[in-house]
Amino acid sequence: MLGAVSGVWLLKEVFPQIGHGPRVNGHIHHGALVEGLATFAVVMVSLTLKHKEVNSFFMKTWISSISKMTLHILSSDLTGGIMNPASAFGWAFARGDHVTLEHVLVYWVAPLQAALFGVWAVRQFTKAQNADETKTKSD
Repeated sequence: MLGAVSGVWLLKEVFPQIGHGPRVNGHIHHGALVEGLATFAVVMVSLTLKHKEVNSFFMKTWISSISKMTLHILSSDLTGGIMNPASAFGWAFARGDHVTLEHVLVYWVAPLQAALFGVWAVRQFTKAQNADETKTKSD
C-alpha cells in the first residue's frame, strides 16, 4: 500500500492535471458485485492457465492479458476496474476517502472474497478433473 500511495503522490506531482482515480458510479452494492465478479474471473483465468498444459508462454500471456483488459474495460464504467485493493487504496488515500464504507466494501471486501472464492473454485475443479483422469486411467 505504501508503494501505491507514493506512486499516486508522484504521479500527481509530475502530472497535476491527472484525474482522481476510480470512484463508484452507481449503488455501492452494484459496485461491490462488479468488482467481485471481475476479480473472480481474473483469479479463475490466472489459476486455470497455471494448471493447464499450455506449452507456449506467449499464449498464456496473451490469454491472460486479453482477459484482464476485457474485464477492466467492462467494469471501468461502474468502479474503475481496479481489481486490486492496494491500487485503489493509493487513489483513495490521495483523495482522503480511504476509510469510507464505499471504499472498504467495493475495493477491499468484494475483491478479497472473490479471490478466495476463485482459489477455492479452481481447487474444486482441478480436484474433480484429477479424480476423473485417475478413474479413466485405472479402467
